Amino acid sequence: MDYYTDKNKETITIGVQRCNICGAPMYPNPAKQAFYCPFCNHERPYGQHLPCMRYQHRKLEISPEGYVNLKRVAILGALKGDEKLLAERRWRTFDELVLLFDRRAFVTYKNRKEFSFPCPACGAEVNGNSTMSMFQCEYCGMKYSFEDAAEHGYIKIARIIGYEGMLPHQCLPYEVTPNQAAELIRRFASRLSSELGVFPVKQLLQNGKLLAIYAPGRLWDRQFLLEVSIGGGVPSKFYVEWINWVSLCNSLDGETFDRLQPWSFEKAGPLVPEYIEGDVRLMATLNDNDELELRQALLKKRLTEEISEAYHVTSARITKWGYDFTKHKNGSIAMPVYYMEYRDKENQRYMNILVNGQTGKTAASVSINGEKHCFEWMPHPFVSMAGECSMHAKPVLVKYIKPNFFYETIPYEKYDIL
Repeated sequence: MDYYTDKNKETITIGVQRCNICGAPMYPNPAKQAFYCPFCNHERPYGQHLPCMRYQHRKLEISPEGYVNLKRVAILGALKGDEKLLAERRWRTFDELVLLFDRRAFVTYKNRKEFSFPCPACGAEVNGNSTMSMFQCEYCGMKYSFEDAAEHGYIKIARIIGYEGMLPHQCLPYEVTPNQAAELIRRFASRLSSELGVFPVKQLLQNGKLLAIYAPGRLWDRQFLLEVSIGGGVPSKFYVEWINWVSLCNSLDGETFDRLQPWSFEKAGPLVPEYIEGDVRLMATLNDNDELELRQALLKKRLTEEISEAYHVTSARITKWGYDFTKHKNGSIAMPVYYMEYRDKENQRYMNILVNGQTGKTAASVSINGEKHCFEWMPHPFVSMAGECSMHAKPVLVKYIKPNFFYETIPYEKYDIL
């Protein structure tokens, strides 16, 4: 395990591990000679795993008694961010988004043409369309570039949505195929038949409405100290940490996307449009004057929901917060997702479904007659990840102990806030 100091800053940076019990970040505790999770009190002795880190993360100071130093978030202030703006953006269709930011790309995708040619290896038909860069023969598995297809009359057109110079330079590879994503959505809809039964999920899949999209994101580390009122009682304080949290840069439904975490960034590699396989839409970062307010509104809503879910309450309200963030250097990254939407304005039925193209985790947001719900489903048990990955701590109660902002973390079962 390596400690090091950035010569240009006084910030101490350190390797962090993901807790395999709760998914939160674990920090070294020299007094215990172990990595320690301040959120669930799990310990992992030194030497069991050495973190392989690409980004610099600030150290969370832990006293020998196990108290955490929260000086970076100790100053509380009012919340900002209007959830109405977040709700308005949620039900914007993908076509509306593309038309708003890049009319050329909108026309390109509306007018694209299907294309096929005989596989040089086996003679079977290779199918694709005019926005694809790579083609694969479904019979023998051979792959061909747009240059190979050009010999058969293929004319490639640009498929980047937005300004090419704003396209992230790195991406996570797709590990879930389109067919697998469609099957996950079918299983997801079957599990939630009472909630999603009014939506034509199977018909949408049959009509090819499931889109593969590389959505532009930004990597952050975020810490929060929250003052929360529950049922009008005495406010309690909660601490939350999200390491390697990804926020979308004004593209898809950010709230539903946030439920696709965790992600592993160990396989991140260069994003070269010419070598992207399959029918994938590439989105550049889209500038938006409301991006900051949208992100603040998303954080406020998600943090309130997590407190309500973790402590089984319905009246949680964040009155103040202190927050600190680190925007990772070279942290812009294209995220592999599958996206499907449905809009029925006449009957007031709306739906967004997103699938994590890496793990298969599926999430949906629906609105029926103005009543909104979000659902998520991981098709596999808890995902064990190492190295650079999402480390998402659930809210934990904290109590001020001594000067210099040392707090004690209090497990839910040991403290009753109601």
